[in-house]
Amino acid sequence: MTMGVQVRSRLFLLILGSVFAATVVAQDPAPVEDTADESATAGKSVAVDSANEPDLSLEAIVRKMREQAEADLQQLQQREQRYQQRLEAAKARLRQATETVAAREAEGRRLEQAFDANKVELSDKSQLLKDKIGALKELFGVFQQNASDLIGAFIASPTSIQYPDRDVWLEGFANRMKDASEVSSTADIRTLWYEVMREITARGEIVHLQVPVADGKGGSSERGVARVGGFNLISNDPAPAYLDWNPGKQRVEEIPRQPAGPYRDEISVFMAADEGLHMLSVDPSGGALVALLAEKPTTRERADQGGLVGYMILGLGAIAFVLAVLKLLDIGIISLRVASQQRHMDRLGSGNALGRLLQVYADNRQHDTEVLEMRLHDRVAKESDRIRRFTVFLAIIAAVAPLMGLLGTVVGMINTFQAITLYGTGDPQTMAGGISQALITTVLGLVVAVPAVLLNAVVSARSRSVINLLQRQMALLLGQSIEEQAHGDTHAEQQALPAAPQPA
Repeated sequence: MTMGVQVRSRLFLLILGSVFAATVVAQDPAPVEDTADESATAGKSVAVDSANEPDLSLEAIVRKMREQAEADLQQLQQREQRYQQRLEAAKARLRQATETVAAREAEGRRLEQAFDANKVELSDKSQLLKDKIGALKELFGVFQQNASDLIGAFIASPTSIQYPDRDVWLEGFANRMKDASEVSSTADIRTLWYEVMREITARGEIVHLQVPVADGKGGSSERGVARVGGFNLISNDPAPAYLDWNPGKQRVEEIPRQPAGPYRDEISVFMAADEGLHMLSVDPSGGALVALLAEKPTTRERADQGGLVGYMILGLGAIAFVLAVLKLLDIGIISLRVASQQRHMDRLGSGNALGRLLQVYADNRQHDTEVLEMRLHDRVAKESDRIRRFTVFLAIIAAVAPLMGLLGTVVGMINTFQAITLYGTGDPQTMAGGISQALITTVLGLVVAVPAVLLNAVVSARSRSVINLLQRQMALLLGQSIEEQAHGDTHAEQQALPAAPQPA
């Protein structure tokens, strides 16, 4: 109804518009021309315009409006038809969705009933299983405990290089035994026993393998590795070294620092041997002792811990050693020359201490005893100074080294107390440097002082030996001079020199 009213309204408006347009055209006639040519031309134009001018009659307009109304009505009907089709399709989908919901609700009710029934049946079955298991539940607990313990032992054992993924089966077995969801089979129990026996056997074997070894830089390379039971992993590729088994990452890794001592030489000999018995140091703790040995400071690192005071003590020790060696060589040369002079008392030489002493006696034997004694004493004193030269520095170093060690101890304790003041006592690492310096300097002071004392004693003893020989020779010369003066020997100048005493 509403659509028809709209069409009639539009038709009425179009008719009014057409009538108004026709009235305007009728009231505006074309102008009349005077000349014949212009009239002919105008006539032609009017004829052309009349041919091209649309038909504006009322009948034509009504006919056109009727056609337009029919086209609009037809279009409207088509739209109404498409709308009706979509409506029907939507109703069909609604009916289908309703049916689907109803089917799903029915299925849900059925599954809920089945779930309740299965729950009751499962409870009954579980109770029946518990009744059937009875005392076996304790046995399952033992299996579960042993399997759980073996998981950690197998993961930490280097035998996992050869037998990986054992922990996966053990974990599943332990979970089944923990939940008691099923009765353990004979195959499971036999497998558990087999894994235990295989681990025991493997821990008593020395096996050579080719395995990837991770270095400290994130890389990995294939190397020849020997597994020594369950204790250690060693390799001679490219250099003798202990390796470490990382349980978390399940891989073989290099030890950042190898232990000092003969251990690496033992590895080299062991890896190169094909047969026979050979010594090899193993770590029964599985790598803990090797790590501790690797962290042990070397002699150079110990010296570095002493700091500046430690270097000064070592410098004094080096000076004492060099000085002692030079003095022993010097005294040895003096002793050889004196011994040579003893064998040839008739040939006086100025190249040795005894020869110079005899030369003084020969030059002054005509003087009285007092003058001769003074000159002989002067020569012996000069020779003694020459022999004892620089020996006093050994005694000084032997006395100063412990004092410098004590100085280093005090400095180290001061550093320790400063660290405690700044950082507290919660972290021992902050105090380790000062304590190390205090202890190392004390040790270095004693290490230098004890050999310095011994070297000083040896050098002093060798010096005294030569000086005593010169003093005995001087006493013999003085005795001979006194004897000559007592007997009034006029031919003393022609007598031979007394024989030199033998060294003690």
